[in-house]
Amino acid sequence: MPPTAPPPAGPGGAGPAGPRPAAPGLIARLKAARESETGRTAELAAASMLNNAIQLLFTVLLTRLLGKTGYASLAALVAAFLILQVSGQAMQAAAARAIVRWTERGHHEPYREVWSWTRQALALSALALVLGVVFRQPLANLIGVGPHPWAAAVLPVSGTLFLLVCLQRGALQGLGDFDAVGGSIVMEAVLRLGAAIVLVTAGMEVTGAFAAAPIAFALLALGMDRRLRNKHLEDPDAVGEGDQPIPLWRLARWERTVIVSLLLVAIMQNVDTILAKRELDESVAGSYAAAAVAAKAVVWVAVGVALQLLPEATRRAVAGENPHPVLRRAILFLFLIGIPAILIFIAIPGWLLRTAFGPGFDSASGALPLLGTAMLLLSITLMAVQYLSAIGRHRHLVPLLVLAIVEVAFLARHGWSATEFATIVLASQAAAAVITLGLAWWTPPAAGVRAGTADDTVPDVVGVPVRGATADTPAVG
Repeated sequence: MPPTAPPPAGPGGAGPAGPRPAAPGLIARLKAARESETGRTAELAAASMLNNAIQLLFTVLLTRLLGKTGYASLAALVAAFLILQVSGQAMQAAAARAIVRWTERGHHEPYREVWSWTRQALALSALALVLGVVFRQPLANLIGVGPHPWAAAVLPVSGTLFLLVCLQRGALQGLGDFDAVGGSIVMEAVLRLGAAIVLVTAGMEVTGAFAAAPIAFALLALGMDRRLRNKHLEDPDAVGEGDQPIPLWRLARWERTVIVSLLLVAIMQNVDTILAKRELDESVAGSYAAAAVAAKAVVWVAVGVALQLLPEATRRAVAGENPHPVLRRAILFLFLIGIPAILIFIAIPGWLLRTAFGPGFDSASGALPLLGTAMLLLSITLMAVQYLSAIGRHRHLVPLLVLAIVEVAFLARHGWSATEFATIVLASQAAAAVITLGLAWWTPPAAGVRAGTADDTVPDVVGVPVRGATADTPAVG
């Protein structure tokens, strides 16, 4: 048996060396895990969940600061804003896909496009602010918040500033800067909460609570523009020079199928809450709304996962690689979060609603497990729609449109109980998930998505440079 080697000398040659430090290796492994595709997915999902938690804190605090009547007015304003929010989120997906395609095809100054979009969004915001102030009372009456016209006045500019935030966030998505994307999601909620507390305690009440949103969006846009300039601008002198940037209206036209897809998903996500107030008994409608809010926690995870799925699937499709593993990982991640949530909804629905929303909110507890399952299925639909958009396929539009119409038609009938209402929602979401996931699972990327295909040979039109598109050719697939 060979002799045992002596222990290595320590510093100065005296005595054995100390134990080998494990920290650098552990830190390196953690960093590698965080920078992997799975780590990025988890990071963005966590950011979305943290945003949702802060929004819940926002709700709890403002309920106490504004009282029941004041918070009802704020809720009406927020519901109106959600309509505008969907278009911003759709444009975020469009911006992310366009940036991926352009950078993969050799467009090395994407900030030029983003800066052009920023200027257009700021011009829209100035116009929206003026129109909101001029028509503040008719707008307040339309929303149902007549005593708060100045709160209604900031609704249009909130929508346009949110559009700016979404365009910048979409550009960061497309550039793969997921640290900035996740940070912006959390900071959006933090800034809104902080601004609302300051303005409400200063005596602005409902107007201050709602005006916190555009203030937060403006501050966030400044921060993201700085990030884009400092990290993703290769030639500072190139901004505003060279090729003509792509205007927003043309980006929206190219990506109209993506925008319509996400609008349909948003309708299927929210239409039950809107109709419940009208179709269910008043004593049950509030409890159903609380159950719907709790069930949608899974959707916020899906929103975070989609932030990584869309650009990564697009990038793989453009590079000629197989994008399917991105979809499989996203679906697996949803099940890891969604299944435990549904089990909790099944085990303690009444206690959960009473604890989170207060006594009297458990009359629709039987609907919570059904709605939780429905929202998990909706999350799968959202993943499949994002994936199909990334690979340039849009066969899901007609089925989603038909299902949305059928769901609204059934929910609009009188006489349903909360559980029957939730069952209709579950059936609609199950059909949508089966159809869209089936299409995503078995459909290859569209011809022309891959960089270097015949689409790249299309000549320039009206001075617009080929960034994977011309004036008459979609930018993405």
